[in-house]
Amino acid sequence: MTVGFGAGGHAKVVLDVLMACADRRIIGLLDNDARLHGTTCLGVPVLGADDLISSVIAQGVTDFFLGIGSVSSTERRQRLYEFGLSHGLVPVSTLHPSAIVSSRAVIGSGVTVLAGAIINAGALLGANVLINTAGVVEHDCVVGDHVHLASGAILLGGVRVDAGAHVGSGATVRQGIAVGAGAIVGAGAVVVADVPPGETVVGVPARPLGARRRM
Repeated sequence: MTVGFGAGGHAKVVLDVLMACADRRIIGLLDNDARLHGTTCLGVPVLGADDLISSVIAQGVTDFFLGIGSVSSTERRQRLYEFGLSHGLVPVSTLHPSAIVSSRAVIGSGVTVLAGAIINAGALLGANVLINTAGVVEHDCVVGDHVHLASGAILLGGVRVDAGAHVGSGATVRQGIAVGAGAIVGAGAVVVADVPPGETVVGVPARPLGARRRM
């Protein structure tokens, strides 16, 4: 049996994929937002807060998935992923049937690849990576643990994105570029130079946030 962490809008997208698996019984969702407790998400009950984890494990839950994305920081996704692991649960990988994932790509544990996404040959995705709708990871890219590639974002060949970075919707990262750990690439940005760890870049071409105002 499976439990999900998070019951917002993104949970619907992940549930839509998992519910198509006949062998996947989802017992419910956990979310710390008390306003959601007692409601349902695509018919799946929101059982309560994360502190119910021991109770659901006692009911036979053995694995988990994340029903949250990230607007910028991926820290919450990482925290919940590690929370599930710390309770002995196995992370579920979610691959939408319309996604194209090369058999010559390497996919880590607990990865989510949503509709229309493409993962090409030689790419390496770490643990708990989220490739959102129509995201593209080209050949030989290395994507670190807990990275979120938002809808329509593109990593061209040989890009490296280090752990915990967020690449915003519609952004493009030029071939061979490195995006440092915890960095944020703003929506629609075009990245043509390496991004240091923890930096936020925006615009075309992408520059550090605030640089445009100083020019």
